[in-house]
Amino acid sequence: MTVCITSFAFAAPAFVFVAPAFAFAFAFVSGDGGLARMLPTARRRCVSAAASSSSSSSSDTSVSGPKKSGIVASFNQVVRSAKSDPGNVVMNMGAILSLSGFMMSDVMHLRALSVCGSICGITFNISRKPPQYNAVMWGLVFVSVNVYHLYHLYLERTEDMTFNSNEMLLYTCHFQDWGVEPWQFKKLVKLDGCQFRSYKKGQVVVRDGQPLDHVLMVVRGEVSAEDPNVTSGSQPPLYTYRGDGRNGCVIGGTALVDSTVRSRKYPNRITAAEDNTCVVTWDTDKLASVMSNDKEIESAVLHALYVELIQGLRRDRKNKKHTGLHVDQMTDTLLEFDKMVKSAIKDASTERSKKGVWIKLRPEQKKSIRLYALDERITTSQRENLLSKYGWTLDEWDDGAKLTVAA
Repeated sequence: MTVCITSFAFAAPAFVFVAPAFAFAFAFVSGDGGLARMLPTARRRCVSAAASSSSSSSSDTSVSGPKKSGIVASFNQVVRSAKSDPGNVVMNMGAILSLSGFMMSDVMHLRALSVCGSICGITFNISRKPPQYNAVMWGLVFVSVNVYHLYHLYLERTEDMTFNSNEMLLYTCHFQDWGVEPWQFKKLVKLDGCQFRSYKKGQVVVRDGQPLDHVLMVVRGEVSAEDPNVTSGSQPPLYTYRGDGRNGCVIGGTALVDSTVRSRKYPNRITAAEDNTCVVTWDTDKLASVMSNDKEIESAVLHALYVELIQGLRRDRKNKKHTGLHVDQMTDTLLEFDKMVKSAIKDASTERSKKGVWIKLRPEQKKSIRLYALDERITTSQRENLLSKYGWTLDEWDDGAKLTVAA
């Protein structure tokens, strides 16, 4: 009953626009015995009108009665036809209901209005003389099919809608705001292969170097994308995924819009960055199938992918900017280091011996250069390359002295 009332409420705008057209069509077709007798009837009316006009003009004492407008006359004609054959009214109402059903975006409303329209059609065909049993049987077939599907839709939408904590968190953060109803979301999490998994900090969520045939969404906590060539946790992550909706939360979602990436190996290692991190996984093909059949779910998933795309672009821009700043900073650091080394060599003392001339660095300058290299994280190879420019080796620099052969 609730479904029918809701369906009629949605169909109200259709009645406003369609009902007048059907009323006039009904009056045109059904008036005075139907369309087959329309032209003879019109001819008789014209002859009668002409005779009445002639009689009125010849008699000065005749009094003309009030003339009815065309709309009033048409309405009266509809009322008379409805009284003479109520089946026509029922048939037209059924047509309006069926047409209204096709305006519904909800399939349950569509089927409910189609059932009402078919019942009106059955009533019309039974009221004919003789009754149109063939049309009645086909109407019953349509009613049966729609009632069957309505029953299953009702069961689907009224089943237990309780969610556990992870499901509720996922629904409220990523699906509810996009018009996904609880029964639609329940269908999504009941898909074969849909799993909620919890991870401790440091556990691997996605291994690198293997094709990824699942779509993952972070529900709670945070996971990190790491360079597979370094030890986990030894360096800052490349980027992160969070489950609170503040940044991207979808892993492997590109395969939903570009199937060519599914055969590629996943480049990074994904590990849990927090304890009690929860991740939900779907089979890519099954999730794509649900998205193609349910536009609300498709909108929600694509929104999450869009957020991930924006976050990816921001990461790339930030990394490029950071890389450029890092290069500039390292250039200035090495220039300063070069200047300090050059000054230390210039201020070094010389001491002659039998083997040659010893060039000895001042201890205070050597110490300041060593501390500067440590503070600025100048690598050993950078030091070695720069010292070779002035003819020194690392061992000689660490000893603080260099022997040169006298000319």
